[in-house]
Amino acid sequence: MGPARILLVDDEESLRITLAANLELEGHTVLEASSGEDALRVLNEQTVDVVLTDIRMPGLHGVELLRRIKQERPDLPVVLMTAFTAEELVDDALAEGAFTVLPKPFDVAHALDTVLRAVRAPQVLVVDDTEQVARAMVRALSTVGLRARPVYSGEEALASLRSGAFDVCVLDLVMPEMSGPELVKRVREADLSVAIIAVSGHFVPEMLRVVAAQGAVVCMTKPVPLRELVQAIARVRGRPQGPFGARN
Repeated sequence: MGPARILLVDDEESLRITLAANLELEGHTVLEASSGEDALRVLNEQTVDVVLTDIRMPGLHGVELLRRIKQERPDLPVVLMTAFTAEELVDDALAEGAFTVLPKPFDVAHALDTVLRAVRAPQVLVVDDTEQVARAMVRALSTVGLRARPVYSGEEALASLRSGAFDVCVLDLVMPEMSGPELVKRVREADLSVAIIAVSGHFVPEMLRVVAAQGAVVCMTKPVPLRELVQAIARVRGRPQGPFGARN
């Protein structure tokens, strides 16, 4: 990946200086804004690859900035930062298409890695042997600007994940041929940097125990409300990345 153009938005000048210096040391171009209003002016005049913005700012806060950006540029990734991880604004941001939310204070190296992963615009892989269900989930994710692709078997999923184009896999546990737990095992054995969200409309406690034992797996019950699924995707994208989606 070549150098990125990053818009950094925060009313705290010292944090902007620190992050901008680290990003520029890696060869990236950093544009700065001290408010949401300034950020919109920059976006009207400049092309950027990703926005990194604080949530709590005077005037236009970060979640409203996210909403304005999604109206004009639904494909532009937005990473948010906040020291207030329990507030309603964070839940809204996670549900409305933010790439992820980073809690302050954060490790600078992890923040830089997250921003650059957002620039690469990884997709969500939806794996379900019922084609209608998989396609419906992909369409739903697209309504909040998330890029996703459906596949209908474990073998298709494994081949797709090996391409490196996906960082999150939403996986139905109960499938013919290669089951969900077997796919999770194969992903782990291949050391793929992908987070798994396992879903099932059946009560399958043994399968759930197997995938939970693999680590770095989020389990959800069908039907999964879109808001909760989008929040789960954003949360796993905020974890430190490494083989199988998380570093120990």
